[in-house]
Amino acid sequence: MGSICPTPSGYPAEIIGYAQPWIVDPGDQVEIKVNYARKPCPPLLLRVSCTEPEFKYRIVRVLQGTQCLNGPQQRSEEIHGIPAGVCPGRFQLAHPGSHAVISDIGLDELIDDGVRLIFYVQPWLTKCDHMQALVSTLNPSTRSGVAVVLNTRGTLDILVGQADKVQRIMSGFSPAHRRWTKIDLTVCRELLNLHITPLVHTLEPAGKPISLQVSLDRPLSVSSSTQLHLAASQSEEQLDGIPRVRPSNYFNGRLDTVTVEAVGERPRRLACYDFSVDIPSDQIIDTTGNNRTGILVNAPSRAVKGFRWDGAETDWTKSPRGYGAIHFHEDDLDDADWDTDFSIKVPADARSGVYAVEIEITASTVSDQVVFFVRPSEKANSQKEPKVALVMSTFTYLAYANEHQFDIDSPARAEIPGGLESLEFYKDETFGKQDRRRDLGLSCYDVHKDRSAVMYSSAKRPLLNCRPNYINWTGHRPRELSAELIMQGFLERLEVPYDVVTDHDLHMNGVQALHCYSAVITGCHPEYHTLESYRAYEEYLRGGGNLMYMGGNGFYWSSALDRLRPHRLEVRRGGQGVRTSYQEPGERHHAIDGHVGGLWRDRGRAANYLVGIGCCGEGAGPGKFPKFSINSLSYRQAYHSRLYCLGVPYRMKSGVRAAYPNITSWIFEQLPTHDELVFGENALGGFGGGASADEIDRMDIGYGSPANAIILASSTGHPDTFGLFPEDSGFPMTKTLGTQTDSIRSDMVYWETCGGGSVFSVGSISWYCALGWNDFRNDIAVITENVLRKLGKIQGTNGGA
Repeated sequence: MGSICPTPSGYPAEIIGYAQPWIVDPGDQVEIKVNYARKPCPPLLLRVSCTEPEFKYRIVRVLQGTQCLNGPQQRSEEIHGIPAGVCPGRFQLAHPGSHAVISDIGLDELIDDGVRLIFYVQPWLTKCDHMQALVSTLNPSTRSGVAVVLNTRGTLDILVGQADKVQRIMSGFSPAHRRWTKIDLTVCRELLNLHITPLVHTLEPAGKPISLQVSLDRPLSVSSSTQLHLAASQSEEQLDGIPRVRPSNYFNGRLDTVTVEAVGERPRRLACYDFSVDIPSDQIIDTTGNNRTGILVNAPSRAVKGFRWDGAETDWTKSPRGYGAIHFHEDDLDDADWDTDFSIKVPADARSGVYAVEIEITASTVSDQVVFFVRPSEKANSQKEPKVALVMSTFTYLAYANEHQFDIDSPARAEIPGGLESLEFYKDETFGKQDRRRDLGLSCYDVHKDRSAVMYSSAKRPLLNCRPNYINWTGHRPRELSAELIMQGFLERLEVPYDVVTDHDLHMNGVQALHCYSAVITGCHPEYHTLESYRAYEEYLRGGGNLMYMGGNGFYWSSALDRLRPHRLEVRRGGQGVRTSYQEPGERHHAIDGHVGGLWRDRGRAANYLVGIGCCGEGAGPGKFPKFSINSLSYRQAYHSRLYCLGVPYRMKSGVRAAYPNITSWIFEQLPTHDELVFGENALGGFGGGASADEIDRMDIGYGSPANAIILASSTGHPDTFGLFPEDSGFPMTKTLGTQTDSIRSDMVYWETCGGGSVFSVGSISWYCALGWNDFRNDIAVITENVLRKLGKIQGTNGGA
């Protein structure tokens, strides 16, 4: 199915793209896939927009991505080893919709008079704005084959191809929402036999079985080389006067155990698909021995409960037969599959880092930055001088990619906190693209059209909110990649030796991705980790490494990544944790690796074990103006102008200087020496505020914080727009808001590990936004540099950034 399409009428100027692969080594070849559209002005663009319009491009290494008020300047350096250029533009669309395809089911038009289809179905969207195909051999070009479909009212119909037309047989039966039904259909020449058997659901009575026999107007047309489609059918459409066939009529729900038989002169079983076989793969296995393997398209959800599941086992790896279902969705997208516009070769001596292909429409200023990452070279890894690693949170980028929580029509939409009804979303060009480009798939924070949770996110598509200059639509400040580039800009400012690595590198290479660094710095929001990436950090610390956890809500959700398909991240959430959706009980083990999903805390590895603190609360809203700083200029300005303050400062713990002089002397060097020092009063973003904001972490021995961890400072008190995480709440659920409990706070901690290294943690997503305030000239920057030079063993004296 082609991705190049006419530009829709009235469509605004737009250019977007993505790079494949997303993360590369120096010397690798990278394909750039671009989508370009212009405001239509004659019909020229409907035909020629794929060839005549132009865009220009160049490749840069991004050093600092955002341009915020009071923040550092954007910085990048052009990679002159990769020539800039000009390309013809063409509008491209992705085609969401998961389904399965078997290229030839084995029918023979010379000897077969018909086909028998037996399968189990569980619809999750019974009434839909389009027909939903369950199982289909119907070829729209030859009008041969049959299809079992749900019409828009949710009633089961049979479509029979008869060479010159397609006859529709209406069963009058509506499968129940989220209940299993067995379908047994035989169409042989002019006779159709249909048996429908609703199955018992736990102790709920099943509906009555239905049998239907119908004499057709004409005999079924049987063709050799017949494709079998599951959860979709084929449709014929015209593109520029040329007919083409593509999948359509996607099903929203589950199928289990599909059997196909030939009927007529030589009846035989053609294929039987047991979906409990080879669950981690993108194949469906024919168990008849006929080797008619099917291919899954756009990553439907596997390792979900089938009609045989009886509740005896919740781990599919121990009892896969109960997990013989696949959940298909019309809005699944694993691969946008755009045509390649041009390719580039990364120079063999390229530094590690965040790179971007800057693309811009030639005739206007509309542009985009297509991000990709370059790993450290073998030569860089072999250098013996002290240097640090900045780990970019690529798993978190994927989990949030193209999220639509702003969408008022989605039940997963983020609600505006009480008291902030007048808060306006930050609506820039990126926000417009996210709202407009619904073809580019969902995030793990969205739900599907049938209201089931999104489990997968893919890098094989434009990631519209993973851009160097991204400003978060609700927080009005940098977040994820754009915030983490502030730290990279700081390292550049200090001229500290560093490499950029990614979560993916830790997953693939383990501790070997970190072993050569004197200190490792996390991103601002390393929320999602696989067992492999979590262990990489653990082994690094056991080996004596030093870790700077410079964010909040880190190491929170367990995730899975397939080595064969590293573009695809799987997230399954449990019953606890802050989430917009979750997987049903019995479906919380990842299909990719079989490990249980949910919170790392529930797996016995809370973030507290690794970094000393764990996420406890989140929120936004009018800041609480502490009495000790009410006279400061920044707070007076915020108060009198009624700006919203999304965070508060930190205050040093009373007595910590006297108790730990050897530690506090270098961490707080060059800052005032009095007790109860207050720092981090300002941060970047439209609402300002302090360094402790967004999602925040505290120390808690009960959750695994080490006994030798020292709380150096804590946030100064959050408003009631901050709430305690649900897993921290007991019965009765009282004292859960910011002013009601001390459990909602950021703790800055320092501790020494069993390996002889150290961990320094700050417990706030917004630390980097505070770091960049006043162009890095602030107390947060002083503390960060002090710790960086000490743990990273970097020569030099903190002179202030």
